[in-house]
Amino acid sequence: MVRETVWAILPHTAAKHRILRCYLDAWLPIMGSWNGRILIVDGFAGPGIYAGGEEGSPIIALRTLMAHRHMAKHLGSGLEVRFHFVEEDAARVVVLKEQIEKFKKTTPLPKDVHVNIAEGQFAPYLDRILTGLDAAKKTIAPTFAFIDPFGFSGVPMKLIARLAKNPRCEVLVSFMFESLNRFAGRQPKIEAPLDELYGTTAWRRVAADTDRERRRRRLIDLYRRQLIAAGFPLVTSFGMLDEGNRTEYFLYFGTTSTTGLSAMKQAMWKADPASGTSFSDHIALNPQLSLVPATAPAQTLRDVLVERFKGKRVSIEVIEDFVLKETIFSEKSHLKRATLGPLERDEMIDVQRPKGKRDITGQYPAGTSIRFV
Repeated sequence: MVRETVWAILPHTAAKHRILRCYLDAWLPIMGSWNGRILIVDGFAGPGIYAGGEEGSPIIALRTLMAHRHMAKHLGSGLEVRFHFVEEDAARVVVLKEQIEKFKKTTPLPKDVHVNIAEGQFAPYLDRILTGLDAAKKTIAPTFAFIDPFGFSGVPMKLIARLAKNPRCEVLVSFMFESLNRFAGRQPKIEAPLDELYGTTAWRRVAADTDRERRRRRLIDLYRRQLIAAGFPLVTSFGMLDEGNRTEYFLYFGTTSTTGLSAMKQAMWKADPASGTSFSDHIALNPQLSLVPATAPAQTLRDVLVERFKGKRVSIEVIEDFVLKETIFSEKSHLKRATLGPLERDEMIDVQRPKGKRDITGQYPAGTSIRFV
């Protein structure tokens, strides 16, 4: 499919941008507090604007930084923020430069905020940066890389693995599942790009599976496992569905930080308050369908916790870690007041708070132990 230089935004793209904005809003002050330099890389930046005037990801990233109420003190105390916007299409680069200049006229950038717009392919661009740092025996500054291609080419797993070797780096990748699933195992010419995407040829055996649903699950899970093997042990994902309610792609987030994972899960739940796992254009364009929670989780967090810990006494820290890493739920949004509080009122848990802490239902400070009756 050939895209215009500027095109109309789809509802799921707007949802993706909400996730991006919410996450950067959390990521920027955390990274800015502890580092002298941070990088934001937008690997398939586009023109920076949509046909209806909606802002693209580069402008969203810049605006999130400049509008953040906690970032002014960091930018004024030696923090350097570098944006790398990479776009292959020359016409889109022209429009993107215009949009950046327009933004800078209304929102002047501090001297320590730098914007680099690169015309070219993302993978060679980032590879050159990493190779140069390797030669100088340096590591890249803490980096958030937003990698949002139109297809499944140009995002090699080996490049993601190179980035993962550097501390405090994270990726948010669009895994273009619909086109991949349609052609995998059916067109020999895409075998090499898929080998690069996955970083393995194991997808070929999966693509030969004749059970459609099992093949789907295995193709999705393989990419997740490859991100973990590449060096991002904490991975979560979010599905983007088209007008026909079919999965077009998944956003995969990879990090080494539990703080980052927590912030991303909260951002995803804001985009999908029903389950935190997906957004559908079909439902967005047919508002009456939103009355039906089609994406609601199969189990409530209450049921998940009772099933996992029944008859056991565990610390609040163990529970929080379990919810964060092993469930779709947010330990910040769904655990204490929303789940443990009702369980305590129903006398389904026995709570022992640390000495000196008041017994307030819904509050479970560090050191609290809980027995599930």
